[in-house]
Amino acid sequence: MKSLLRKMLVLVTIALTFQTGLGNYITPTTFAATDPVLSVSGGSASFVAGDNGPSTPVAIDSGITVTSDSSTTLESATVAITGNFHAGEDALMFINYDQTMGNITASYNSATGVLTLTSTGATATLAQWQAALRSITYTNTAITPYTATRTVSITVREGVNVVSNTVTRMLMLTATDQTPIVTTSGGSTNYISGASTPVGIDSGLTVSDLDNATLASASVGIMSNFDAGKDVLVYTNDGQTMGNITASYTASTGVMTLTSAGANATLAQWQSALRSISFSSTSATPGQRIVSYSVNDGMKTSVAATRTVEVTVIMPLSLTASSGSASFVAGDNAPSTPVVIDSGITVTADSSTTLTSATVAITGNFYAGEDVLGFINDGLTMGNITGSYNASTGGLTLTSSDGTATLAQWQAALRTITYTDAAITPNTATRMVSFTVTDGVNASNTATRAVKVTATNQTPIVTTSGGSTNYISGASTPVAIDSSLTVSDLDNATLSSATVSITGNFDAEKDVLAYMNDGASMGNITANYDALNGVLTLTSAGGTATLAQWQNALQAVTYKHTQVSTNMTTRTISFTVSDGNKMSSIATKSLTLQALSSLRATPNTLSVLSGQTASVAITAVFSDQSQRDVTSLVTWTVRNPSIANVTSGRVTGKTAGSTVVSAVYGTQSVDINVTVSGTPVSGSESAPSSSTNTSTSIDNSTPVKSDPSTPPAQETKHFHALVETDRLVAFIKEALANNAVTFQDASSHWASKDILSAAKIGIINGYPDGRFRPDASITRAEFSTLLVKAFALRSGSGTFELRDIQNSWARDSIEVLATNGVIKGYSDGTFHADYRITRAEMVVMISKILIFQNSASGDTATFVDVAPKHWAKEIIEAAAKAGLLEGKSPNRFEPNANLTRAEALTMIMRMLRENPTIDQLLG
Repeated sequence: MKSLLRKMLVLVTIALTFQTGLGNYITPTTFAATDPVLSVSGGSASFVAGDNGPSTPVAIDSGITVTSDSSTTLESATVAITGNFHAGEDALMFINYDQTMGNITASYNSATGVLTLTSTGATATLAQWQAALRSITYTNTAITPYTATRTVSITVREGVNVVSNTVTRMLMLTATDQTPIVTTSGGSTNYISGASTPVGIDSGLTVSDLDNATLASASVGIMSNFDAGKDVLVYTNDGQTMGNITASYTASTGVMTLTSAGANATLAQWQSALRSISFSSTSATPGQRIVSYSVNDGMKTSVAATRTVEVTVIMPLSLTASSGSASFVAGDNAPSTPVVIDSGITVTADSSTTLTSATVAITGNFYAGEDVLGFINDGLTMGNITGSYNASTGGLTLTSSDGTATLAQWQAALRTITYTDAAITPNTATRMVSFTVTDGVNASNTATRAVKVTATNQTPIVTTSGGSTNYISGASTPVAIDSSLTVSDLDNATLSSATVSITGNFDAEKDVLAYMNDGASMGNITANYDALNGVLTLTSAGGTATLAQWQNALQAVTYKHTQVSTNMTTRTISFTVSDGNKMSSIATKSLTLQALSSLRATPNTLSVLSGQTASVAITAVFSDQSQRDVTSLVTWTVRNPSIANVTSGRVTGKTAGSTVVSAVYGTQSVDINVTVSGTPVSGSESAPSSSTNTSTSIDNSTPVKSDPSTPPAQETKHFHALVETDRLVAFIKEALANNAVTFQDASSHWASKDILSAAKIGIINGYPDGRFRPDASITRAEFSTLLVKAFALRSGSGTFELRDIQNSWARDSIEVLATNGVIKGYSDGTFHADYRITRAEMVVMISKILIFQNSASGDTATFVDVAPKHWAKEIIEAAAKAGLLEGKSPNRFEPNANLTRAEALTMIMRMLRENPTIDQLLG
């Protein structure tokens, strides 16, 4: 009853009648409620059939609206194809896929084309019904659908008797021509090049077309690795299963075109024809040929399908060299870098999998004594191949024991063969290098590669010596900047010019560089000095001065500061030389300026017996408060020579009385009051103490500042008396606070820790290029300098006579060691400073500095290569027992082997660490 009342038309008449003074009545009024109303969008929907796949459904009306004034819910709806319905094709679909469609469900009758939608309990709202109707789609399951326009009618209901208006929507249908399909089978086809019988490419290929029983044409092409004129596609109509299909092949493109006149050939005939196409080739290029198939129904062409033909070529043993040539460039002041002759040479053979030998020979423009072929087996890719080079013939022979090396291993080996030229200036004719290989029976062809040779003009080299040169500001005598400088040029006996420049902290018009030709050893070298820029330019007219003359000239260049100046910063002096084509790298030398403030005598008063001797030390004090022992450098005078005399700081009493001994150094002097007593007393000679018998400081180039706040270290018995331990500790403390040197070639070296420690305490400086060269050998001069610096040694009281050190850059250090008895030189009175020091010589020298203590184990090392009568046997064994030495290999010391820079430094650092205080400082 409630539903009936809700659906019926309700008329409400309200009549209000009342009497007024005018006698009027109010007119009755009537109200009406509306049923559900549907409204469709304008236009029509469009459906297009799919191509070789299910068609995509299309929404019938995504803009349909549902309204009603009488209710907020609906009970059901009907969507039906009422115009041009085709059963078995047409389909209406509804899917409730989210909350916007309430509890609406649907059922489609494919026989009538009617889709019925319902809401149980009529609870679905108008909005949910609208969403549901908008989502209804149409599709057609036919491959070629009937294309008449469909009429779709839509109605909704509130109940049994309340029905909306019926709306219709037109649906336009378009059929799609189906693309034909060609499908190749799996796998690939194998073909041996040169075989007389063509091979079928794909006997399992299939052809289909969903809406055509015949096709018009097809195309078959070789799409990759095609070898024009050699790869061929073949087709022959069998006259039975291939209809009227004919074909033409284009040999230049590898494409075969097949056609059927009138497009009469059936799908089965096309399939038979395409399956019969075969491949043949006379190509020498192996590899995959990708064959592509496509078919056409007269309107559409299929997607291409491919099939691989694996082409195998039977090849004889063959070598193929790369195109072009290799290029070799001679090194500049260094061994030349070998060049690979042919990194792309190939070795091929189908008849062999291994080879026995190969020959690589310089067969064109070979130069014995220069040309070198090289081979190194990398141990990974080259099997057991070894090589032997004949330097007199230029032939390199490679062999594989038992002929087991594979083709790949031989190819890897041949690709690494290198050429180099050992000459400084090589002959530049192009070399021809020939390669051959053999499997023991058959030899390959000969492959050749050219190597172009380019000579390199060697850059001249100027090398400064280590350390710094000291100059006392205001002194009248110029100082030679570097008397140990060397000059060389590997391919020129003469040079044309050189420059010496003050490139660091130049004091214009006060700093002066000077050169004077001695007329004997310096050829025609002249010089001109630019006082404003601090550049001294030296030239040789015609470039005729020899290397030796240039070396002499540059060693003679002097520095002088013409005034006592406040600019006492260290000068950097740069040297370059030129051979007329190339200029050398810059070599630098530091020049330390010191303003002499005063001299101090220790003691400044002496009492000595007649006939006895006492020592006095002279210390120079500079403006920066640094100090230097100059005892051996001063000029001595005695006011009354009859009372005393003085030699190198040793004052000898002659007769009783008093006198004054004066020491003059630079612009300063100091007096020592001397009193001589009449009668000598036995045993009363004043022996020089360890603090006064000095002539050379720890570093001849850099005076060391004293540190009065640091107490002297406790005296130990680790070093012999020539080592002043408290002074050494003070020097190390100061050095650790100031030095921060690193070397680019030492960070990963086995001795890196000791190298770094030595740099921190200032006993090594390295080379100008920032390297230390730890594995280079060390000379006797260099090791002597290291010892003096490392242990802060000063001149002793001994005498020496080494006749070949006068011009050595390390003369001061050698003299310090000699006066302390550390070195004696050779029996002929020479020292040979530039000889490389041996391991045995090193041990003997350190034994004069360090007191050997037995190690904890107490075991005595026995080196089988130190002969019982070896001159240094006892000292070597003592050092080993003290734990200072290690052999080069088990039980072998190699006493006559050259010492390396790293080994020397490691030994010195071990010696220093024997002292606990120093060991703690070094960390």
